[in-house]
Amino acid sequence: MKKNIDLMIASVFIIYYFYLRLFFGGISFDEIFLIFGIVLIIYHKIKEKINRKLYRFLKLSFTTLLTVFLILESVFIFYPKRNIKDDCDYLIVLGAAVKNNTPSLTLKGRLDSTIEYINKTNDDCYIVVSGGKGSGENVSEAFAMKEYLINNGINRNIIIEENMSKNTYENFKFSKKMIENHSKKEIQDLNIKVVTTDFHAFRSSILAKKNRFTSATFYTSKSKASFVPVYYIREFFAFTKMLILW
Repeated sequence: MKKNIDLMIASVFIIYYFYLRLFFGGISFDEIFLIFGIVLIIYHKIKEKINRKLYRFLKLSFTTLLTVFLILESVFIFYPKRNIKDDCDYLIVLGAAVKNNTPSLTLKGRLDSTIEYINKTNDDCYIVVSGGKGSGENVSEAFAMKEYLINNGINRNIIIEENMSKNTYENFKFSKKMIENHSKKEIQDLNIKVVTTDFHAFRSSILAKKNRFTSATFYTSKSKASFVPVYYIREFFAFTKMLILW
């Protein structure tokens, strides 16, 4: 059993990949599970032939990487992300993909959480929908978000469109400019609530602080259960990339 544990894990990875492809048409980054599965199968075939010193090096490298991975994933999971107690002056909804003119499942979750927050708290705040027009999108993410909110009962007069950003850092950078111009106050003097997806909260908090959002709190949407493995593994790589670039 122990001897074939790598094959068992490989099978789980490959089955999960085809499950996402068959039932959901695939989602971004799901190929990583197919790659992991193939690598484990190759490893199983050649592990008896690997030099002992090389085997120890690979084992140490894998153990180190796994430890770092588990620590970061724990931070992603347990970072505070459902703050409903603190009022806000502005609520920022971070963009995600738009399919034609319609918010993707991820973006719809963020918008539904925005509506839920407003209805639960009756918070008297402005809503900044943040996201530009990406590849394959007919309209900006901000426009699609605004239309969705209006169609679901949110007053159009409290919605501010930020439609230039291409990533999370720019979401905060450009939203900051719009909020300061609108409020005539410095961003650090305002209470900001950020709506994103649960896995994205910790990285977003770091990027928010880089843009001087010192009092930002989060109210996140919950990831669809079937997508949790992809989302959280993808976030590990996105977080690593952020550390390298920033």
